[in-house]
Amino acid sequence: MKHVIAIDIGTTNIKAAAFDEHLNKVSSAEHCCNTYRDFPGQAEQDPDEILQAVVHVLASVTSTLEDPSTVEYIAFSSAMHSLIIVDSDHKPLTRCLIWSDNRAADEVLRFKESNDWLAHYRRTGTPIHPMSPFFKLLWFKRNTDILAKAGHIISIKDYIVRYLSGCYITDYSLASATGLFNVHTLKWDHEAIEKLGISETLLPELADVDTKLDIKNNELIERLAFASDVKIILGASDGCLANLGSGALDRGETTLTIGTSGAVRMTVDKPLLDEQGRTFCYYLARDKWIIGGAVNNGGNVLAYLDGIIDSGDGNIYQRIEQTVGKVEPGSDGLTFVPYLFGERAPHWDGNLSAAYLGIGPQHTKNHFVRAALEGISYNLREVWQLLESIAGSSTRVAASGGFLKSQAWSQIVADVFGREIEAPSAIDSSCLGAAMLSGYRTRFDPIVQMKKIAPNLTDSNQYLNLFERYLQYSRTLTELI
Repeated sequence: MKHVIAIDIGTTNIKAAAFDEHLNKVSSAEHCCNTYRDFPGQAEQDPDEILQAVVHVLASVTSTLEDPSTVEYIAFSSAMHSLIIVDSDHKPLTRCLIWSDNRAADEVLRFKESNDWLAHYRRTGTPIHPMSPFFKLLWFKRNTDILAKAGHIISIKDYIVRYLSGCYITDYSLASATGLFNVHTLKWDHEAIEKLGISETLLPELADVDTKLDIKNNELIERLAFASDVKIILGASDGCLANLGSGALDRGETTLTIGTSGAVRMTVDKPLLDEQGRTFCYYLARDKWIIGGAVNNGGNVLAYLDGIIDSGDGNIYQRIEQTVGKVEPGSDGLTFVPYLFGERAPHWDGNLSAAYLGIGPQHTKNHFVRAALEGISYNLREVWQLLESIAGSSTRVAASGGFLKSQAWSQIVADVFGREIEAPSAIDSSCLGAAMLSGYRTRFDPIVQMKKIAPNLTDSNQYLNLFERYLQYSRTLTELI
């Protein structure tokens, strides 16, 4: 029996999962990531800490296999928008800037004032936002001399892949989230590179997501008892692979993810772009593109509330099950607009902030928690409606992410969307998507069993009116800030 190990490089956790050739998950492991926020707007991780975490989870799942030489492939999934600048000796000149690093906010404003920003979006498919490595590089160009010392400009996955293979090579999927890649030509975008004043040779080689590379790190091969011909599968971005791992591969099939943050994505057969630049368009595979909108606010809001109004012991999901059902849909008139960490889709404004509206003496902490769950769900429904206006109606909605740990929150999402939500028995869809690139299996059915969460018609009808109220509050708040 052959095996593939999928590694998902997230910004909260590094995960690894071993799958057999029928794509049954054999074992898994994960490791937490540290994020450094030394000044306002900063969100960085140490590349070597991430590298060691990857090696740790890889070794953990390998140790569960009776014969590690049966591992044929190591496939990668990775969070988008990371940026590392290394010198010519491959030593990091920066930490790894992750998607939530907001230092380039002023660069975005300058760009919108002096450039045809929609033209940049139409070429690259990446929204105009500080998350984009393009704007992070503009910040470095304006504020430091680091670009003059750069030997390579890479992502965290590129850093890991070089450790294993000895070369800098990135996939079309992650490249299409950099703001440096032309989604129509599948090449680095010359206009973006010219604006940065850098050479294209600083960027990694481009390749398709199913590209296979030899592992040249013999020390690691020996340590883990791999066969000498074990290979890397280059892989793709976590968001795109969540669609693949959820079986959402046909046009109109939609995935909803809520983890630390959240996203709604639809699969389309060619690049589709929003006239106002409010959605992303990223490569998944030949004739498969993922359009969508990512939001900043998901489980991180609950973590914040846990520390403010509860014990802060991290058992928020358990308390949701115990308390949220005591509050009726609509939270007795309390509405939460969830821009606690600024917002990406649909507003793309890092300066937005959150608000509770309609607070009265009848409201308990249970109301505040339920209103938060509803507000996050309303925000994602707004993104979903935007996607449907671009690509047509969703044919199905599949879910993934940590929110599925909560039956109560899962039901709220189904009720707010007014749609049946399909939830896989395993919530690590990105790992499964990476493993599917091995070619061990070409059909999705029956890799995982799907649990279907049907909306409660009474609650769903009530949420239709409540959603309209939320939209009014949201518009008012965004105008005030």
